[in-house]
Amino acid sequence: MRTSAFIIGVSLVLAAAVFGRFFYDSRVADNTIRVTGAATRPFSADIVKWRISVGRSAGLSGLSSGYSLLRSDHDALVRFLSANAVPETCISVQPVNRTYNYDRDGNVTGYTLSQNFDVVSSDVATITKLALNPDQLYEKGVALQNSNLEYYLSNLPAIKKELIAEATRDARARAEAIAKNSGARLGRIGSARAGVFQITEPFSTEVTDYGIYSTSTRDKHVTITVTATFGLH
Repeated sequence: MRTSAFIIGVSLVLAAAVFGRFFYDSRVADNTIRVTGAATRPFSADIVKWRISVGRSAGLSGLSSGYSLLRSDHDALVRFLSANAVPETCISVQPVNRTYNYDRDGNVTGYTLSQNFDVVSSDVATITKLALNPDQLYEKGVALQNSNLEYYLSNLPAIKKELIAEATRDARARAEAIAKNSGARLGRIGSARAGVFQITEPFSTEVTDYGIYSTSTRDKHVTITVTATFGLH
């Protein structure tokens, strides 16, 4: 009987201790504040990619001449870039792509030959100027199908670190303002979680849950949010 009473007594003490600890943890967990800080900065891209596509059409019996014309376009384009101080190391050339042309009855009438070029350079101003003024290429007979510019930030990892730190400081400043107005004192940070990066063109309101990396403009705005939890005293 004494043994049973002793076991029951110990169980009650342990239960009280566990409940007390749970109650304490719950009160501590409730004594927190969660805020979201944000940081946005403007940046100018220092890497440009110029995507170029040239193409030729050929009849059923003119495939060989079509390839020859496309080769002439290739050589003229490379010479044009070289003459404008763009080294060949910046130029990436893809294999020729061939597709069939059909009439309305589904009969093959010929071929379309195309080839893609990527020019990647840190000389953003020069490449942009060349892309926006293609007259010289047309004068040389180069059959441009498509021309598109994409702008990138080479130092994006460093930018991300800076903005995460800035957004965290902003979160703390917001939490301090809330704590001060409520008569509390802000404690240590308990947790922090960074959101996704939104890299957009200036004055854009576009955001997505998985982030954005807009490459359409040289000037960009990079935005990040940090959700942080702080203790209150």
